[in-house]
Amino acid sequence: MTVRHVEANGVPAPAALARLARTRSAPADLDLLLRGRRSRRLILLKSLLAALDRSAESVPAAVRARFEEHWRLLERAEGHDPAAVHDTLDYPTVGTWLARTLAAPTGIELACRLDHFGSVAAAAALRAGTPFTLTLGPRDGLLALPGIGVLATPAPAVRLTARAHTAHLRPGGRGAGAVLLRTGGRIHGTGPGWRGLRRLPGTTALLDDLDPCRAPPEGIGRAALPPAPRSATGAEPWLRRWRSALALLRAIDPQRAAETTALLRCLVPLARTGPYGQGARGVSATFRAAPGAVLATLPDTAADLAAVLVHETQHGKLAVLHDLLPLHHAGPYAVHRVAWRTDPRPLAGVLQGTYAHLALADFWGRVAGRAGLPPGARSAARARHDSYRRQVAEALPILLESNELTPAGVEFATGMRQHHAGLGRAAGPTEAIDGTSPFGDIR
Repeated sequence: MTVRHVEANGVPAPAALARLARTRSAPADLDLLLRGRRSRRLILLKSLLAALDRSAESVPAAVRARFEEHWRLLERAEGHDPAAVHDTLDYPTVGTWLARTLAAPTGIELACRLDHFGSVAAAAALRAGTPFTLTLGPRDGLLALPGIGVLATPAPAVRLTARAHTAHLRPGGRGAGAVLLRTGGRIHGTGPGWRGLRRLPGTTALLDDLDPCRAPPEGIGRAALPPAPRSATGAEPWLRRWRSALALLRAIDPQRAAETTALLRCLVPLARTGPYGQGARGVSATFRAAPGAVLATLPDTAADLAAVLVHETQHGKLAVLHDLLPLHHAGPYAVHRVAWRTDPRPLAGVLQGTYAHLALADFWGRVAGRAGLPPGARSAARARHDSYRRQVAEALPILLESNELTPAGVEFATGMRQHHAGLGRAAGPTEAIDGTSPFGDIR
């Protein structure tokens, strides 16, 4: 497996850094970000191998043998179709699983988490069209195949037999079970207990309301919002709102729409109510361990969803860029006040928030300038543009006067300031309007 020989990440050229500072990206910049994202995923896999070597005595021999069997399947699939395998490994829920597994203490917990690697290898092999037979263990009644779907079953084991274009999932190893069909690189399924992920119209990204790893177990934000289940999302207009949001982005800013569709792998719906009865609206999040996933409550309008996508895409871009070319050496201490949060932020949070809000100021300014917009909608968009622009104006000096930025970070912040200067001026006090990620900049 090429994970054993991960190549060094590319470093953005000055022109690319300047474009990214303006919250923009050319096709070559997107390729760089995608390669960087993929390299980090492979490095995490390599870290898992190293962790297993260090924990050889605490991991049962049978667990280690299963892991090696799954690894060999992944290697065979990569030899058959490397792109399909890498695309599977790049899926956000695989990153979430990897991060949790690497953080697990050695022993029983680590051994339990390792079992999911079989589902990852099986999903990759299915997409690559590699024949195999494998027995997998569901967890909490669900067998999840990342980026494909889930099988609900009370059976302790599922026998998966795959050929070039078909696969059978037999709970307990018996019966007809569910059937998966591979056509054009996509997997479609049918049969008892099977539910597949839905494609977001006009893209290759997915609406993921099934994978158990799609959101952290502690929930999102102060209300600890859990991911919304299929039973809830089926009654909400996610696909219709997505279609309208993408059409709006493509109409007002084709370049940003292309960036969004290139970097997004899945949209994860969040419930509006947490486990303790607390409700929340307008919540969205991005996780460093799962780049390419945007988690959000259902926005009220297509424009609001477009703004969420713009906002969270910037967080994901900046996280990958910082991996490729460190922009700061800031610690975790929260010492800076910003307009979009009531609590103080560390410099990394200031940089993330400033970057996301700079893109939002640009976005809402373009919405306000759209031909044929009703006066009320134009006024509301202009107010949001002005609000985000003022917030960025207050935060930029914090960055530019900091001694925690690297030389590349200073260059990046200077480019942000130049872009901000080109967005026009707005008079009046600063107000935070409709922040789309109120509980963090990137987790």
